[in-house]
Amino acid sequence: MAEAFFPDFALLLYLEELTKEEFWKFKELLKQELLKLERSPIPWTELKKAPKDHVATLLDKQYPGKRAWEVMLSLFLQINRRDLWTKGQNDMRNKFNTYKRHMKDKFRRVWEKETCLEVPEEFYEGSVKKEYEQVGSVYEVAEAEGPAATVVLYGVGGSGKTTFLRKLMLEWAEGNLWKERFEFVFFLNMYEMNNISETSLVQFISRDWPESSEPIEEVFSQPRRILFIMDGFEELKFYPDLDNLCSDWTQDLATPVLLSSLLRRKMLPETSLLLALGTTAMKKYFYMLQYPQYIKIPGLSASARKLYFSHLLGEKHQAAKAFDLVKDQTKLFLLCQYPLGCWLVCSCLKWQLERGEDFSVTIHSTTSLYASFVTSVIKSGLKTFSLQQSTAKLKALCTLAAEGIWMDRFAFRLGDLQRNGIRETDASMWVGMQFLRRNEDRITFAHVCIQGFFAALWYLLRRPGSRPHQTIRSVSRVVEATVTLAPHYLVQTGFFLFGLSAEKMTSALQEFFDVPLSKEIQPEIIKCLRSLSRCVDSEALVRFKELFNSLFETREEEFTAQVMSLFHNIHIYINHADDFVVSAFCLKNTHGLQRLYLSIEHLFPDDREHLLTAKEKLAHWRDFCSVFSNSEDFQVLNMDGCVFDDAAHTILWKSLIHPTCKLRKLMYNYSFDLGNAVDFFRVVLHNVHLTYLNLHGTNLSREQVKKLCEMLKHPFCNLEQLMLGKCDITQESCAEIASVLPSNRKLKLLSLVENPLMHQGALALCDALKQPACPLEKLLLKFCCLTSATCDCISEALLCSVSLSVLDLGSNTLKDEGVAHFCKTLKYPSCVLKELWLDMCELTTACCEDLASALTFGTSLKSLNLDWNNLGHDGVAMLCEALSHPDCVLELLGLDKHAFAEETQGLLKAVEEKNPQLRILHQPWEAEEDKMRGVPLAPRAAVEEAVFAIMQPDVRVTRPVGTSGSPQSRDTTAMVGG
Repeated sequence: MAEAFFPDFALLLYLEELTKEEFWKFKELLKQELLKLERSPIPWTELKKAPKDHVATLLDKQYPGKRAWEVMLSLFLQINRRDLWTKGQNDMRNKFNTYKRHMKDKFRRVWEKETCLEVPEEFYEGSVKKEYEQVGSVYEVAEAEGPAATVVLYGVGGSGKTTFLRKLMLEWAEGNLWKERFEFVFFLNMYEMNNISETSLVQFISRDWPESSEPIEEVFSQPRRILFIMDGFEELKFYPDLDNLCSDWTQDLATPVLLSSLLRRKMLPETSLLLALGTTAMKKYFYMLQYPQYIKIPGLSASARKLYFSHLLGEKHQAAKAFDLVKDQTKLFLLCQYPLGCWLVCSCLKWQLERGEDFSVTIHSTTSLYASFVTSVIKSGLKTFSLQQSTAKLKALCTLAAEGIWMDRFAFRLGDLQRNGIRETDASMWVGMQFLRRNEDRITFAHVCIQGFFAALWYLLRRPGSRPHQTIRSVSRVVEATVTLAPHYLVQTGFFLFGLSAEKMTSALQEFFDVPLSKEIQPEIIKCLRSLSRCVDSEALVRFKELFNSLFETREEEFTAQVMSLFHNIHIYINHADDFVVSAFCLKNTHGLQRLYLSIEHLFPDDREHLLTAKEKLAHWRDFCSVFSNSEDFQVLNMDGCVFDDAAHTILWKSLIHPTCKLRKLMYNYSFDLGNAVDFFRVVLHNVHLTYLNLHGTNLSREQVKKLCEMLKHPFCNLEQLMLGKCDITQESCAEIASVLPSNRKLKLLSLVENPLMHQGALALCDALKQPACPLEKLLLKFCCLTSATCDCISEALLCSVSLSVLDLGSNTLKDEGVAHFCKTLKYPSCVLKELWLDMCELTTACCEDLASALTFGTSLKSLNLDWNNLGHDGVAMLCEALSHPDCVLELLGLDKHAFAEETQGLLKAVEEKNPQLRILHQPWEAEEDKMRGVPLAPRAAVEEAVFAIMQPDVRVTRPVGTSGSPQSRDTTAMVGG
């Protein structure tokens, strides 16, 4: 403070650090400096006797402003006080940092006028104290220990990541944070890039660069002193471009290239990054970040929620009464752990208190929460207006909201309001009612979710047959955005639109409007979804998590059933109780499902947040599993990485043996166990439609293998394809399986890949194949610890088998001597083998003569995979000679042409040209091979939804609600509270 009134005070602080001898030398050098620069000399007699405070005053007088610092610091170097010079350089930059002062003014206004806080600042600071200290210290450690830090801020919906980032920016600008660490901190709203096709980093930043500041280019001369705070990733419309990264921060670049270059640290690699990412953005961007550190913004504790109620409601007794009311409603109380949810609930109660009404809050969905908030506010705020006037004012506000959503606008000017029929007096009224916030001439909705709610309400206020709005798109476009890859401010508008379309919700809102609310929303939704369901790749196009959440907003079973009847193939990933409840509701009302791809974890036996009791969980699971018997043509159930307890297993297996269940294919991959194995094997035996069973990655005990073999012997068992890859099947268990092959007349395909069968296990299989009654057509033994010693017995089996046409022996150390046995067998007319996979079998040039002979004289082999073997040029030359022979019937050869020298590549290309029926491909049937082996192909939804769960298995990161003024996405189910 003293520095503000006495400019020379800061100079004096530095002079006080000098010893008596150093100060004397400093004055002598100062006299010479004055003479050198032809400044008015200070009489030496005066300077000689001057104390430090007088010298500081003389310095400031002779060299006003920044120049006094520059002179003082240059003299420090001459008296060997580099420590003071270094410290002074930092202080000088801060003292004369015009940009920093500009940010201080800007973010103080943003903090006071735009941030949805509504509680004393000390309360907020206390609630994030731990995280504030973390983010403050992490960059100090990074500076001392090595590369610049990348920090990712995450938190559940409504936890206020944007609020926290704004607070950090303000704290830095006011000199309370990173004072010695960062000279420049840039706050980048990523969503602002949506409307910029090309720019340079300098241009993008210069929009907020004061004219009086130093040239912006000079800022990047010390990149370690720079921090980029980046917010709004959820709303970006483009994907990153990793193919054209650029290091030049002055060059105009396409915005995807610019952003990717920053995140991948190609551009300014020594700068530090602080990003706020929600679930969707995490899946999209986390893999681009280098060694990120994660800081979670937690929800409000129970005691903090109670204090929040006291601050917002004021009167102590009434606040306690309101808090007890909410606390008794578990789901509503959980909702209040998020500051945004707590503010909405408290606001509803506050308006009730001011009207003298009894407290009453019934929230069954996110939409009902926002509807309660809005109606509670307008009941008091518009009571002096007629219903017609109120409707006109609300319709104008809804038009502004919807126009902004479709134009990517979240900050408005008075002209925008006036164009949509909102007068300045109305704007002030909406600010007073907390629908809008005003920062000088900048106007925003109190929160982007409130803007989304009013935007959705606009569709209910349309008159039948009214002309289309020039900017606001149709209901169909909203629905498309909701269930496909669209910015999340559009997705959340869609959630609200579904919720508002419910008859119960429309009826509750009707009393506040003098025009009938539209009843055509749901028919328009169904029409749009029907069109999407008929797309060629609707399975990949529709995001079922978003669709399910949208339907759950309505709580209407009949409407949900109508929508679900449009989709026959569904992919879902569930790792939270909220997702589970929503999915159970939708699937209970599904009657036309044919294929379900499911991944479910962190629910049984305990969900991580303990939102559901065991009884509630099993009730929802019964609803979920009812889809298997309710759908008349249900055919495929693909479960990957699912975790169930015994009770859940029992419900699942019993639902699959229901008389109306017509399951044909069951995949249960990477499971910890089968639960009650008796119930599981009943599915295998009693479901007469089941022909395909895949247990890849699920460990089976020897007893379970024995039980499975008993099922295979039973005449009622109709399995034709059995996938037991990576099931920890030993050579003893393999013998059990082999013993049933001759007696089972239906099994055509057996996969035992990635099991330690070894020589004895393979011998047992060979003995079975030699039996004339063995019907097996395809046998897959990749990576089964087989050696060349096994090849002789396999060759004998191939001679005896009249049905085996596909044999996979890849990734076994068969070597050249082993392959020699096959080559003799392949030349026999009685051998019926059509496909042989020998990839990665440690083959060399030495085996190629035998292979060439087999290709020349054999009559059955159509496909041969030799990928990942070191055949050499001479070996390939022998193969090419055989492939050119007119008697060669091979149609597909697995080889990577690019793995060979140019001369060898020429031989392979020449033989392809000579033999038109032949194709030479690298990993030619990889996807089909995996499918045949039983390796699960992860469903699209599981890939998308599980990325962050894999990276952080103990943390659920949901879509953030954020704060007002910048678009943030929300987690619907988190706001509903399950």
